[in-house]
Amino acid sequence: MDDNQPISPDNLMQDLLTDTESLRQRLLIAEEKVMHLELALLHSRDFAIGAAAELGEQRVQVEYIRNLYIESERNLGDATTHIASHLNHIQRLENAQSELLRLTAPNVARSKELDRVYESATWRIGRLIMLPIRILKRLAS
Repeated sequence: MDDNQPISPDNLMQDLLTDTESLRQRLLIAEEKVMHLELALLHSRDFAIGAAAELGEQRVQVEYIRNLYIESERNLGDATTHIASHLNHIQRLENAQSELLRLTAPNVARSKELDRVYESATWRIGRLIMLPIRILKRLAS
């Protein structure tokens, strides 16, 4: 083609229409890409907001669990002190019981000795002989 050749207005118009249509197509594609990018940006923003909310919930959950742990540690300390107190009390009771058994052992032996005396023939005969005197003493008083 020769550059010096005149261009007809119809050809020029046709070229302009073709170029305009091509630009429209490219503009539509670009707008579609922008729309997809905006949508991706909105999704990313929503994801970031959701992640931040989830992080906040996790922080609250961690704080709740931390408080439960602190309370359970305190309860464990209280229970340990309580158990130690009970063990000391049990030890004192066992010591008191053994001391009581030690102190009452002579009394038990004496009681058994008295039972043997009361069951002896000598005691029964003496009691039978003293019965009239006991009756007279009761009547006198």
